[in-house]
Amino acid sequence: MGENEQIDDIEEEVGNENIRIEVPFDPSQINIKIIPRNIGQLVELLEDEQILIPKYQRLPNLWSETKKSRFIESLMLDLPIPLFYFDEGDDKKWYVVDGLQRMSTLEHFIIGKGDVGNNKECLKLQNLEFLQDYNGKTWQELPKDIKRRINSNQVTINLIGKGTPDEVKYTIFSRINQGDVPLKAQEIRTALFQGYRVDFLESLITEQSEAGRYFKIATDGSVKSRRQEDLDFISRFVAFYLIDFNDYEPDMDRFITMGTKKIPNNINEQNHIRYDFIKAMRLAYHIFNKDSFRKRQNVLDTRKPINKPIFEVLGVSFSKLTEDNIEKLILRKEAFANTFIEFQKTNTKFWNAITTGTATKDSVINRNREFQTLLYNFLND
Repeated sequence: MGENEQIDDIEEEVGNENIRIEVPFDPSQINIKIIPRNIGQLVELLEDEQILIPKYQRLPNLWSETKKSRFIESLMLDLPIPLFYFDEGDDKKWYVVDGLQRMSTLEHFIIGKGDVGNNKECLKLQNLEFLQDYNGKTWQELPKDIKRRINSNQVTINLIGKGTPDEVKYTIFSRINQGDVPLKAQEIRTALFQGYRVDFLESLITEQSEAGRYFKIATDGSVKSRRQEDLDFISRFVAFYLIDFNDYEPDMDRFITMGTKKIPNNINEQNHIRYDFIKAMRLAYHIFNKDSFRKRQNVLDTRKPINKPIFEVLGVSFSKLTEDNIEKLILRKEAFANTFIEFQKTNTKFWNAITTGTATKDSVINRNREFQTLLYNFLND
C-alpha cells in the first residue's frame, strides 16, 4: 500500500466502549504526591534523564510547529499551564504520563539545540499570537529576561508513587487521559509496562526481526506504527496466547493489560511465544495470502480491512497447532480458505461475534469456540 493511501486498513472494533466494568481496589493504594516545580527545573531533570519520555510513547508531529510555538509563548507571557502527571519508576526516575506533548515541546525548543550528536533540530518559533517580534527565534536567540521568565514559570506535578498497583495505575492513567491528544489504550500500556515487557512486544513488530517481517507480510503492511496500532495487535495476540479465552472478562483493554502483565521475564519462554507467533503469521499468509485476517463471505467480495477479532482468533489458534496439522492445512489451503469464507457466511454466531459487540464476553467466547470447532473438524475430516 502506497504512502498516500489510507493510513490504517483496519476495521474499527465495535462494542468495547460501552461495557461497564467494576474494578474494586483499596482507595489507600492510590499514592499521588503533589510536587511544585518550575519549567527550568523540569528541563534540568529532562536533560539529566531523570524525567524520561518513553521512546515508545514519542508521538512525533502530533503538535504542529505553530501549536508548539504558542505553548512556548504562553510561558513567555507567564500564563498558567495545566498540571503534569508522572509515574515514579522502580529506578526512581519519572516517566511522563500526562503532558507528553508539552514535555516534548520543551525538549525540542530548549534541549534540542541543533547539536549534531543528538541529530536534533531546534524549534524556531512561528505564528506567535502576541509576541510576534520573536517569530523565527530559537531558544539560544531569546533575550535573557525572556529565558528567565520561561524558566521561572511555576508548574504543578502529580507524581504517581512507586509501588502503586498496576490496576490502580491503569485506572489513573485512563481517567486523566483527557488532553487534546489523548493517549490510546496501547499507549497507556506502554507507559505502564516500561522494560522487558514492552521490549519483547516491540521485538515482534520490528522489521529487523523475523517476527516483524512475517507480521508485515501477513497483514500486508496495513497495520501502522503510528499511535502504536501495531503494538496493540501484538499485545492482543499475546494476551489471548497467555490467557485462555474462556477466562476472558471485559473490557478488552483491561484484558490485554492483564495479558501484557503476564509476559515472562525469561528468554526461553519469550522465544517460545515468538516462535509460535511467527508460525501463526506464516501459516495465515500461506493460506489466505493478502486476504489474511479480513472478513469475506463470498470469493467475489472486495477485500475488506483487517479485522482485530479475526486476527485474535486465527493468530492464537494457528500458533498452537502441531507441525503435522500445519502441514495438513498447507496441503489443503485452498479448501480451507473456501471453507472459512462459507463459515463466515453461514455461521451467524461467529459472524456476529466479529462484527458487533466484539468485546463482550459472549462474543469473545463464541468466535473462538466456533472457529476452533471448524478447525478441528476440517483437520479430522
